[in-house]
Amino acid sequence: MAVASVLPLAGLGTHISSFAVEVSGALARAAERVPERPDADFLAFGARIREAPNTGSAVRGIGNPGDTATVHLRVLGESVRCADGTTDPHWFDLTDRRTGLSGFVSGCLVQQRHQESANPARSG
Repeated sequence: MAVASVLPLAGLGTHISSFAVEVSGALARAAERVPERPDADFLAFGARIREAPNTGSAVRGIGNPGDTATVHLRVLGESVRCADGTTDPHWFDLTDRRTGLSGFVSGCLVQQRHQESANPARSG
């Protein structure tokens, strides 16, 4: 019976080490997510709103210029070739304000709007 009591304690160190590695990995993945300003618009008609940040995932709907969107996060995903020839690995997790659809849209197809600061700098 004494051996059975010692084994769980010996195994506890392994579990703690394993847990620390899992937490470290989760923090590294979370660091790739960058909160963004909430206001954005679509740059092209028929911008696909997808279930995941890649072109192979299912399409939930489309967004169009003028719909406006609330951006929740910017994440790294599949690199997409933009219309101007550049590539962009960023995807926006957003909600289309006109349709209420949520999902991921390539950074090539989203324009963030700059908001004025709540405390503008004083001149003078």
